[in-house]
Amino acid sequence: MKKRSQKFFEPDGMLTRISSALRRDLGYGLKQVYSPPSAQLEFAVSRQVDEFEKKYLFSTVDSDRLAVEAFEKFEAINKHMDGFEPFSVKASRIQSDTLLHERHLMRMRALMYFVLGEFSMDEFFDECKHSSGSTIGCPFSNTSLESKSRYPLSATSRAIPLFEYYLKYDPLFAEALEEFNKGVIVQRYDLVEGSRATTVEKDSKKRRFICVEPTVNMFLQQGLMRVMYRRMKAVGLDVERLPDQHKNRARMASITRRESTIDWSSASDCVGIELLRYLLPPEWFHMVWSLRCDVTSINGRNVILNMISTMGNAVTFPLETLVFWTAGHAVRLNRLGSNTLFPEWKDLKRVSVFGDDCIVSSDDTREFIQLCESIGFIVNEEKSFSGDHPFRESCGGDYLQGYDVRPYNVRSPHSLAFSSCEPWLYIIANRLLKKYIQYFGPLAYVYDKALWHEIAKLFHENGLQLKLVPHDFPDDSGIKLCGDHERFIREYPFKLSRVLKGDHNTYVFLYCSFKYREKHARSDHLRLAEWLKFPPSRSSEPQLYLPVRRKGGYVVAKGISTHL
Repeated sequence: MKKRSQKFFEPDGMLTRISSALRRDLGYGLKQVYSPPSAQLEFAVSRQVDEFEKKYLFSTVDSDRLAVEAFEKFEAINKHMDGFEPFSVKASRIQSDTLLHERHLMRMRALMYFVLGEFSMDEFFDECKHSSGSTIGCPFSNTSLESKSRYPLSATSRAIPLFEYYLKYDPLFAEALEEFNKGVIVQRYDLVEGSRATTVEKDSKKRRFICVEPTVNMFLQQGLMRVMYRRMKAVGLDVERLPDQHKNRARMASITRRESTIDWSSASDCVGIELLRYLLPPEWFHMVWSLRCDVTSINGRNVILNMISTMGNAVTFPLETLVFWTAGHAVRLNRLGSNTLFPEWKDLKRVSVFGDDCIVSSDDTREFIQLCESIGFIVNEEKSFSGDHPFRESCGGDYLQGYDVRPYNVRSPHSLAFSSCEPWLYIIANRLLKKYIQYFGPLAYVYDKALWHEIAKLFHENGLQLKLVPHDFPDDSGIKLCGDHERFIREYPFKLSRVLKGDHNTYVFLYCSFKYREKHARSDHLRLAEWLKFPPSRSSEPQLYLPVRRKGGYVVAKGISTHL
């Protein structure tokens, strides 16, 4: 029997048509609704039109050239960090004649000691686990626990003794590791000099530099990161809540102008070794040093790292957060004329930092930037806003005088297989649906819009049926009209997939679902050891096979719900 050839689609041409329709709606079409539109609305729709394709990778994008540029930028940053000498502070306490720079560093150090406290090896080992990211020897397509437990395990020389110590601490995991590798005639470790540099997609003009860490190093780094997060949470730096808090503060700051939002260039690569040697408690610095990579391999060439860690190392994010946060408080205390080392407990949230997204008082902005630049960081002036400027942005929230002006950036489809075409169109439609309701209002967003006419044509030309799904389904499963589908279908010539009324006032409908085609067997010993250390939040059926990331495609599935 002859095998049927796979069908593909061309997203570039589709996106050109969608972009053209978007421009018509948000240009002349918007002026018909608002005469004239407000300054905030004009700014929002202008950004939506101009940046709609910003993160889409057209077939003409030269990824190899962008990767070379990312490597060159990193090496320039690495050279920049080589010029910082050890940080020495002569004064033992803050007095009236203490130099300003010494005041800042002493306060940063005192606050760092206060947040991190005494290092506990038991607490550290309690938190060690494998991440979901790739490591040396474990490609992105398969980052399962089983893949990361297969001998030999990549590791640097300083990390191996710590991992051996950990295996004595966790005999159940050590036994599971030996059982999983029973009969394997290789050494336990693959000794590597350091990490491996690579790049990942950022947008159509840039790629992001990142380092792939050794497996053992990453396992231990995860434990150190989780302990740091726990200590940071006690002073209000809760990484799970900070993004939403930053968005709210950025919105308010765009109205009141009382706070500034500061962004930095390559901040994760600018945390200096000597700076942390001074700021961190000795045991903490020793642990960070033991788990870092001294070099990274860029296209087979080893480059000595002049920063404490890079993006890819699990401790990079909490470290840069703490450095910026302590710097913000040091500047604030100096402005208040205080001779104390610590802020009041009630004032700890006056400065908020999430990675390199910093929110500080407008009165402290200039001195805060000067301090951070003096210790190695490079301010991103294009994305930093302060003073009377009506715009603020932080953690994915963009606001102009309190109005949300964040655009939706379309991304490339999962693949060019035709089965990915329909889900990709759903993602675009659902994301722009929210924007159109924001721009045109809940009653006018649907009437006579070029965008929906164009998407309807694309569905018709490709023989696709529009699938309606509940609002809590993923964006790629179908269009989420939330009870407004009758008006939508009446206005546009979509061919609707059938929705049946089931028993007990339920709806039966079709939706798109991503299914993994390749799977690998799981190890009961390893999974039990992990389950006993990190029990799941709720019980679930045991899985005999686990999916291999990205190895799959979209299929049509049947769903049931009490609403549409």
